[in-house]
Amino acid sequence: MRTLVVAEAYPWPVVDGYKQRLSQIVGGLAEAGPVDLVTLERPGSPPPAGSPWPGVERVLSVPAPPERVASDWFAEWCRGPVPRRVLNTDWSGLRSQLPGWVEGDYDLVWCSHVHTWWPLHDLFPSVPVVVDFDNLEHLALRLRRGQGPEFTPGSDPLARVRAVGRWAAGRLADAVDERRWERLQHRVAGEVDRVVVCSELDAERAGVPNVAVVPNGAEPVDDPRVDRTVLAGEHPTLGFVGALDYLPNTEAVGWFAREVFPIVRNHHPGVRFRVVGRGADRVEWITSCPGVELVGPVPDVRPELDRTDVAVVPIRVGAGTRLKVVEALANHLPIVTTTVGAEGIEVTDGRTALVADDAHRFADACLRLIEDPELRQRLADAGAELVGSAYSWPDIRRRVAALAAEVAGISRG
Repeated sequence: MRTLVVAEAYPWPVVDGYKQRLSQIVGGLAEAGPVDLVTLERPGSPPPAGSPWPGVERVLSVPAPPERVASDWFAEWCRGPVPRRVLNTDWSGLRSQLPGWVEGDYDLVWCSHVHTWWPLHDLFPSVPVVVDFDNLEHLALRLRRGQGPEFTPGSDPLARVRAVGRWAAGRLADAVDERRWERLQHRVAGEVDRVVVCSELDAERAGVPNVAVVPNGAEPVDDPRVDRTVLAGEHPTLGFVGALDYLPNTEAVGWFAREVFPIVRNHHPGVRFRVVGRGADRVEWITSCPGVELVGPVPDVRPELDRTDVAVVPIRVGAGTRLKVVEALANHLPIVTTTVGAEGIEVTDGRTALVADDAHRFADACLRLIEDPELRQRLADAGAELVGSAYSWPDIRRRVAALAAEVAGISRG
């Protein structure tokens, strides 16, 4: 079978969770047969690397114009029914080139995200289609609306007033888009052959009959640091890995540095909090917090995971499942996470992770792991076993290949 994959970014090199999931899905589809890939080439993206999957035969990567400013799409948004995120990307260049680039017939079209399907869906009226709902966007907005405004420590009163104004306007727009996303997701599910989500929990929440689960995973780790009873350095190190220009991560790091980490430092003045990921300028203010080290992007995250004693996932908004949780577990790391951070992943509080949702309980969980080497080891062992049994990328790629073959065989008559 031959598959066309349409995505909002070229997946290689893999520099964030979206690209990692996309790369693995392409790998699974390549196991089923040749794959052609169509993407937008984002401004400022790293130079493209070659596909690790030999089944990828052709690639069309079209430069993406700068994101549309609000004045360009505000009137269209007011008239509805499309959410802002669908409107602020200009697909016209790719749309104009795609018909002349496509060669022959496809057995399947796989769209990465609803807002990738929306501007192009009429171009393949007779081909089976799968759309990846890796995030249920309406749920992410619902969680975000529940969070109050945030202020950079030391900001002046006028800056705080402006922040409240932006927050209020943003939450009003979120309330509108929450309903629009839910309707749009149901519309997409009604027009395509299958939609894909990251977990059984999201399959229930999606509320559509043609849903399949493709979880996020991790590659088997060669020679991980399995002894977690001994600290990596002289002082305990807490670590966070994630794209810092992604709002749920930005909010999580800010909340942890502002509300949680000072409590931990009061008990262990030498403890460090290392933050790794692109977009470090978004949270640069955290460097003023004692014990916080803003590392920024790194070419290989493995050394950072090896030097970390406890992984923290203080995510409070967002949807889908967190690759950072699965990767930490695969690297034999004990973790402290919020309920939202662990959603959709079969972790159990006290067995494969510690789960806490307010600042004091999150700090207490970090302190428990800092002070109890045997607890660190038990969680690390159980977490690594969980990943091996349920979240292995090689197994997930095989599931993608089987799903693709199944959908391509569906009669559309």
